[in-house]
Amino acid sequence: MANDSNRALELADNGGHFYRADFQVHTPRDTQWDGHRPPVSERDAWAASFVSAARSKGLNAVAISDHHDFALFPFVKKAASAERTSEGAPVPLREQLTVFPALELTLSVPCQAILILDADFAADRLDDVLKALHFDPIDPDLDALPQTVVLPDSGDLNDIHAKLDKNDWLRGRYIILPNVTPDGHKTLLRQSFQAKYSDMVAVGGYLDKPITELDRQKYAGEKRILEGGDANWGFKRLALFQTSDARKADFSTLGKHATWVKWATPTAEAIRQACLAQESRISHLPPAVPNVWVSRVVVSNSKFMGRVDVAFNPQYTALIGGRGTGKSTLLDYLRWALCDQPARATEDDEVADPRVRQRKLVEATLKPYDAHVEVHCVINGITHVVRRHASDGLIQLKVGEGQFEKATEAAIQSLLPIQAYSQKQLSSVSIRVEELLRFVTSPIQRELEEIGRKRQEVVGRLRENYGTLQRHRDLSAEIERGDLRIRSLAEQAQSLRDGLAGISEADRQILDSKAGHDDLRSAQTGWLQHVDVAHKSLTELVRSLDSSLEDLVLPASAPASLSVETNALLNATRDALSRLRTTVNELETGFTALMEDGGAVAVPSEALAAKLTEYDEAYRGVKERSSAHEAKLAELAKLEEQQRTSRELVQRQRADRDALGKPDEKHNEFRAELASARKERTSALKAECDALTTSSDGLIRATLSASRGFDAVQTKFKALIAGSNVRANKVDAFFEELAKESDPASTWETVLEELESLTLLEPDAEISSEQTPTLTRLGFTVADQKRFTSKLTPDGWLDLSLAELSDLPDFEYRAKEGEYIPFESASAGQQASALLGTLLSQGGTPLIIDQPEDDLDSDTVQQIVSKIWLSKSRRQLVFSSHNANLVVNGDADLVLVCAYLTTVDQSAGHIKEQGAIDVAAVRDEITSVMEGGERAFRLRKEKYGF
Repeated sequence: MANDSNRALELADNGGHFYRADFQVHTPRDTQWDGHRPPVSERDAWAASFVSAARSKGLNAVAISDHHDFALFPFVKKAASAERTSEGAPVPLREQLTVFPALELTLSVPCQAILILDADFAADRLDDVLKALHFDPIDPDLDALPQTVVLPDSGDLNDIHAKLDKNDWLRGRYIILPNVTPDGHKTLLRQSFQAKYSDMVAVGGYLDKPITELDRQKYAGEKRILEGGDANWGFKRLALFQTSDARKADFSTLGKHATWVKWATPTAEAIRQACLAQESRISHLPPAVPNVWVSRVVVSNSKFMGRVDVAFNPQYTALIGGRGTGKSTLLDYLRWALCDQPARATEDDEVADPRVRQRKLVEATLKPYDAHVEVHCVINGITHVVRRHASDGLIQLKVGEGQFEKATEAAIQSLLPIQAYSQKQLSSVSIRVEELLRFVTSPIQRELEEIGRKRQEVVGRLRENYGTLQRHRDLSAEIERGDLRIRSLAEQAQSLRDGLAGISEADRQILDSKAGHDDLRSAQTGWLQHVDVAHKSLTELVRSLDSSLEDLVLPASAPASLSVETNALLNATRDALSRLRTTVNELETGFTALMEDGGAVAVPSEALAAKLTEYDEAYRGVKERSSAHEAKLAELAKLEEQQRTSRELVQRQRADRDALGKPDEKHNEFRAELASARKERTSALKAECDALTTSSDGLIRATLSASRGFDAVQTKFKALIAGSNVRANKVDAFFEELAKESDPASTWETVLEELESLTLLEPDAEISSEQTPTLTRLGFTVADQKRFTSKLTPDGWLDLSLAELSDLPDFEYRAKEGEYIPFESASAGQQASALLGTLLSQGGTPLIIDQPEDDLDSDTVQQIVSKIWLSKSRRQLVFSSHNANLVVNGDADLVLVCAYLTTVDQSAGHIKEQGAIDVAAVRDEITSVMEGGERAFRLRKEKYGF
């Protein structure tokens, strides 16, 4: 159950909801009351304290059940009605403590029972109830009741019912629950009471202890009886209510053993209906309720239904009504507002594509009225409102107490996903691969989206790094060409120097050492560049640490209870970063000093520069003295200048390349992360395929063909090599072979590596099968590769490498034990039955189906009913239906009755009734409008009434 802050959201509709109830609560007048008995003048104060105590213990409902006495019930009822919120406002009616008038009866069987009346039973008729039991009301001013006596002429439980049913004003407004506590005081479970038990009209009973007591070995027989498994006791099953038998002044036992009971209106009939569907309507533990549900739909105006404003139940809402009364229209409005478009558009045919009908509906019934549709969804207690305008399709989203903001279809589909199916759509799912895939992906949508977000983040970093990698490769190629040019120029210059004749030995030595001096000058430049880069890194690190220290701020919402641990961590973090900042700053300062005048780096660097300058002067002198070789010296000067500029260029390129780091290693890391994300997605889908097989009770066998869907990749590859004269059927054959590989994803990575190697080749480079063995093996000849290599570009290759491989589910249907056939070979009814059963076994997002019975045969409908009981605790169900069994025995928590405003012309519709099946008006509509309605109610008691 949701916490108290979300209770109002749960109770917004007119359907059935769980209430934590204690049906055996006594007042100070009880003969066995433990503690102070307030006098008449203090009863209002006592009642107020009682209501406060009930609230503090999490109770939503109580039955005030004194022995044969109603005297203090009106005081408790009045106190509950007068309850205020912490802000001083009246507690809304639906959230008030529900107080049932009740009696603990001592019958002459002998047996005890609790009689519970409608919560709104008239207080001035309570004494008449006692009189109908042939019991005179006891003086209400007495502080304590006299000793309990057996009701006169009470007979057994059936006699009591017969006696009370003689009164029209009472018939149907009470329910009697016998005491069936094992070893309990005056329990019905006693030797020789088999006939009394099996013949009684009661459908429920109460326990004076927790129901877990029945699990004890000593009570195994009683448990079997109560579960309807004992022939001697008539195979009669009872719904059980654990109670506290609270009668202490300090309220310490109040609500100790409570039962959650579901009703729309707090009546005896509602409790009876709960007994007839106990799996769905009674729980002895906090019941599970979906965390995501559609809570309300508002249509500002429409052609057929006018304005619609209706709340949905968190668990199971059923739309019923005659044909053409607006059931499907309302569901289509809901799906349109939430941007639900599961079926791929084909042609303008509403049978082939339900979206066509939806679009036409919006254009015909909403657009002329400039209408909008609002859908309120609750996600983990937070209301999200989607508003979609028919005129321009504008979508707006409001989260919690925020403002409406513009949103995209993709954002709505991600944040508020639903599974919805039109009439007869379930039986056509197998013809659409994407629809079958949705059965696998929907239950784990959030997980898949998280994997997708991680993948996109990696893709972004990979794209960014790939540009760096291309720059690194270009610079490496330029450096290689530059080094080659420098070596060539050096050899040419040395050859010219060697050809200079008639110079002294000293001058010859100066000329011969030219290359060495030039190499040393280049090295010096490189060394100093490394020092400069390191200095800049230290400076940047100091700035980064300053920024980090500024970000160390305690959140305003940090819990005070964690202040000691929080402050300790915050201070330790600050201290660690401050220490590091001080150390780095000292290093940066010291490093700066090394490079300044007189520094440990500057001094030898300047000394070396002076020596090199001295050499340059000597070299110049040699050339001036060799005037006889003027032409050669001019050529030598030109070569040396080219050599100098080439060295400087290569040095800059090396510095630029080094600054880029190692993008090739990062590229491989990012590719590995993408492969990991793909494996994570595949593992999640495989696990869900296994879960789907289990949840279908083996009717469906789902397996996953991992990474065998190459449609997106194939399309991109064809676009990339367009114009290369490689035939399309050659490409198709290549990808067919690729899909047959034992590990297609791994093989595809190898193919990508080979394709990238082709992009790096020089235009006139040769291609051999040894360079690209996988491309060749899978069907692309060397001639094919030569044709499309010119079309390959780095950007095109990158897009191709980032295209996702698809995981494709394979569905099979169990034709008989151990034998499976392709799912599409099963009949439409078999497919729909298996898929609907699977959908009901899954949890997660709301499930919306328009007339599911259209896809099912009558026998299957009965099987689906029990699955609905369990399903609605895991996910919200919204069905429109003409089948009474899906509504009545499926135990719809809210029934919306669609009808014509005027039956004669049928030109307009509205929602005529809203409520659960414990509401008389709704039951009447079901029996009059739905096929087999009355029969379904009989079946509810006979087959499901236990």
